[in-house]
Amino acid sequence: MAEALERTAVLVIRVWFEHGAVGRPLRARITGTPDVSASGLTGTSAAGSEEDVVEAVRAWLRGVAAAR
Repeated sequence: MAEALERTAVLVIRVWFEHGAVGRPLRARITGTPDVSASGLTGTSAAGSEEDVVEAVRAWLRGVAAAR
């Protein structure tokens, strides 16, 4: 019986705050891949609020889980 290969997914979230903007709004760049062994499958999105970041992470996790 062949052993199943383990798949590794990676998500990187870069967060910064706009200088001089009212309330110093959060900005984020979200980059991830559902499988680090497959080249060219990296996705990138942007977010402008904490809620947007959370939704982007949820969507990414759902995609990773669906690809299992």
